[in-house]
Amino acid sequence: MLNNIHKHLAGNSKILILTILGLVLGGMPAAAGPEAATIWFAPRNQPPIPAPDFMNLFQPSAPWPRAASHVKIFKLYPQFVANASDADLRSVIVGLRQRHIALAIEYGLLNRNDPVLCGGKGPQCGQVEGFDGELLANGLAHLKSLGANLQYVAMDEPLWFGTVSTEPGAPQASISAIAQDIAMQIAIVHSYFPKAQVGDIEPVVGAGGPANWTQLIMQWANAYQSAVGQPLAFFHSDVAWQGTGWSGQLTELQALLHAVNIPFGIIYDGNYSDDAVEWTTAAEQKFAGIETNSPAVPDHAILQSWNPQPLDALPETQPGTMTYVVDRYAAAETVINATETNGGFTGTLTSQGTPVAGAKIFAYAVDDGTLNITTTASFINTVPFGAATALVGSRINTECNCNGPANVLLGSALYVDQTSNTTITTNVVSPSQRVVVAVGQTMSVHSTPFPVTPGDAVSFSVPMQVPYSSSNSGYVAIVFFNGTGAEIERLNLPFQPGQRLIGANTTNSMGQFTITTKPPTLVMFNFSGNPNLRLSSALWRDDLPSGSVLRSATPKVQHVARASR
Repeated sequence: MLNNIHKHLAGNSKILILTILGLVLGGMPAAAGPEAATIWFAPRNQPPIPAPDFMNLFQPSAPWPRAASHVKIFKLYPQFVANASDADLRSVIVGLRQRHIALAIEYGLLNRNDPVLCGGKGPQCGQVEGFDGELLANGLAHLKSLGANLQYVAMDEPLWFGTVSTEPGAPQASISAIAQDIAMQIAIVHSYFPKAQVGDIEPVVGAGGPANWTQLIMQWANAYQSAVGQPLAFFHSDVAWQGTGWSGQLTELQALLHAVNIPFGIIYDGNYSDDAVEWTTAAEQKFAGIETNSPAVPDHAILQSWNPQPLDALPETQPGTMTYVVDRYAAAETVINATETNGGFTGTLTSQGTPVAGAKIFAYAVDDGTLNITTTASFINTVPFGAATALVGSRINTECNCNGPANVLLGSALYVDQTSNTTITTNVVSPSQRVVVAVGQTMSVHSTPFPVTPGDAVSFSVPMQVPYSSSNSGYVAIVFFNGTGAEIERLNLPFQPGQRLIGANTTNSMGQFTITTKPPTLVMFNFSGNPNLRLSSALWRDDLPSGSVLRSATPKVQHVARASR
C-alpha cells in the first residue's frame, strides 16, 4: 500500500526522493486530472436532508462550470426520484443533458418479496440496505415518462446485504439465489431503458469482512453474468478507509476485475464525523494517495456523499462543497523531494516536473517510540439498527489482517450517548502500562457489555501513544450486538502514530524550501494544495526501508456498510 521511496547517499548528505503519500502498492506517479478516471458525481440528494442548493446545480448559470466539464456521470439516489416533484426531476434531466452528463441511479435491486430470498425468514427479512427491487418498476416508469435517458444503474451492495451481512433482516442467501433475484430486476431495467448499463457497488472492508471476500466478489460476478446473460458493466468499491487490510483487497480486486474486463472504480469520500471542510480534505487525501501510483488509478472515480456533510453542493470555488471536490480531483499531482542537511532539510515541490513556487510546506516529527506523543482518536456515529448491547474491545494481530509488533499505551475509552447524555468510561488494558505484543503473537481483550439504544448519536474516543513501528498492528473498537448476541457492526480506531509540528517554510521561485531543525528519526512533509494542485504528503526516515510509508495520522470511523444513506 505504499509508494516508492528511493534513498541515495551523496557525501555526508542523505537524499530522499519522497512522493505523495501512497495507500496502495504501485510504481511511478501518474498524471492527475480528469483524464485519470471517468468521474461520477453524487452529492447529497436523498431526503430528509438533501443539499439545500442541490437543485441549483441544474440552472443554466450554476457556479460549477469547471467541475461540470469534468463530470461524465451524475448519480441520483432512489429517495430523490421517489420524492422529488416532476418539475424538479425535469430540471435534473434537462440540466444534465445540457451539460452532456449521463444520468445514473443507485438502487437496491434485491426484492424482499422474493420467496427464494426471504421465504420463511419472517417479516423483518429484507428490511436492510440493498432491498428495494419491488419498487423499481414504478421509479423507472416515472423517469421514462419525464423524458429521462437512464444510462447507468449502480446496484447497492447486493452481495454484502444479501449474502454476507448478519444484521437483522439480512437473508444470508446463497450467491446463486441473489443472482437469480437480481436478474428479474435487470429485466425490468432493460424493459424501460434497453441500453442502460448495470454495475455493482460492494464494500471493501479488509478485516471487517470475510477472509475470502475478494473470491466471493468474483464468484458473485460470475453468477451475475450467468443469470443476466452479460457481465457487470462496472464494479465500484466502497472502502472502509480506516480499517485494516483494505488496501490489499483493492489491489487484488482491481487485477481480478481487469482480467475479466470489468471496469474498476473507487468511491472517494470523507468521514462521517467530519465537518464540511474536513470531509473534502479527507476525500482529497484518499484519491491523491491512491492515484500517486499509476497501476492503482481506477477506471472510475466516484465522488459521493451520503454523510451529513458536505451539505452544500455549490459553489465549486469554496472548500467544503461537493463541486469543490470535483475540482480538487481535476487538479494536478504534486511531488515533494527532500534532502537532509546538517541543519535540517532542504527540498523541492514539483508538479509534473515543474517547480511550484509560493507553496507552504509543513514538517512534522512522527513518533518513533521515544517522543511519546499522545493523540486522542475519536469518531461520532449512530448506534446501528438492531443493536441491543455494545462493548469496547482491542485487537492486535487478530481480526485485522495484520501482523506487526505493537508497543502502545492506551488510555481510558470514553463512550458518550449524546442523545441520552449517558457516559461510559472503561479500560480494556491498564492505562499506566504499555501493551507489548510481538510479531506472530495476538491480543484480544474487551470490556463487559453495556446496553445501547439504536439510532442514538454517540461519540467514542481513546487517547493513545503509538510509535510508527506499531502502525496498524491493531485497533480499539466499539462492537455492537443484537438481542441474540450476534455482532452486527464494529467501528474501529486503528493504531496510528502521533505527530508534532517541527517547522514550516514557503517554496521560492525554484520550488525550493528549507526546514531548520534537528532531524528526528521520522519526519512527515505536507503540502496542503492550491486551486490547481493536489495536496501531497511524504515520509522521511533516517533508516527508511524501501517501500515503507506512513498512513494518515488522523484515525476516523470504519464503515462496513452504508446504512446512513
